[in-house]
Amino acid sequence: MQFNKKLNLEHILKYVYILMFALYLLLIFNLNLDIFFTSLCIIFTIPLFSKISSENVFENETRRKIYDTTELRSAISLNDLRRILKMPRATLEWHLFILERAGFVSTIKLLNKRYVYRNSNEEKAISHLLRNSKKLKPIIKSLAFAGKIHVPENLLLMNISFESIRDLMVKLSKMNIIHYEIRKNGLICVTDKGKVWFKKIIDDIG
Repeated sequence: MQFNKKLNLEHILKYVYILMFALYLLLIFNLNLDIFFTSLCIIFTIPLFSKISSENVFENETRRKIYDTTELRSAISLNDLRRILKMPRATLEWHLFILERAGFVSTIKLLNKRYVYRNSNEEKAISHLLRNSKKLKPIIKSLAFAGKIHVPENLLLMNISFESIRDLMVKLSKMNIIHYEIRKNGLICVTDKGKVWFKKIIDDIG
């Protein structure tokens, strides 16, 4: 039997998501443990027979609504998406998971908010978020003109988590927009390519 790595990885991710959702239900509704584990055994078999291809992702009306709503803005917060669609968080999270796995949308967490955007508009979406964040403006300026920022000192003063900036750097690096390094003393440095990109964000802010 040939081992399909891609298929098994997808199943594992589905298992993890389902387990997290099931544990959430257990805590919220205080379910009987026997009923809980019986239900869990049943739903764990679903991913084996429910691989959703990119071709039939939009056969589901809920996913079509979510995807159509992401066209309204470059990037939309998860809370705004829930409010517009009047949809339970668990339902929205599940369908976003499927849309992400199919490569139609992505999410990014920025300053304790999670945003959704279409993959086809990724750079535009992140640029939009940075341009409209007053809190991040000093960081963007430092990266644009000095090419570096000392994380422990600056983030503490601005009440911004290190993880937020690190995740942003990782995301931009994966998109091949910037190249960066984090040094032992907490200094984040970007190359000239990164400085030019952040400078463009500053210019757009005006």
